Amino acid sequence: MHLLFVEPGDEEIGDDPDAYRLPPRALSVDLRAAVREQWLLNVPEFALCREDCKGLCPRCGADLNAGACDCPPETDRRWDALRTVRHASEPQ
Repeated sequence: MHLLFVEPGDEEIGDDPDAYRLPPRALSVDLRAAVREQWLLNVPEFALCREDCKGLCPRCGADLNAGACDCPPETDRRWDALRTVRHASEPQ
């Protein structure tokens, strides 16, 4: 992990969003916010037991590595309006 701290008014860095500005005349620097941000950006979104893990079914909790569960496939209801338009425009 690399953190970039710059003095106030350092024009060379400009408005770099990855640079942390030091408070004027600071005698110490609180690194907690910077370290927390970097940790949150680098931690995996989902913890997996192994690289090829299929996870658990969000409905019934079945282990998908052992096989498919009996839950019906979930469709995103936000696309229903487009599905009706598509089916209406299909030749019969």
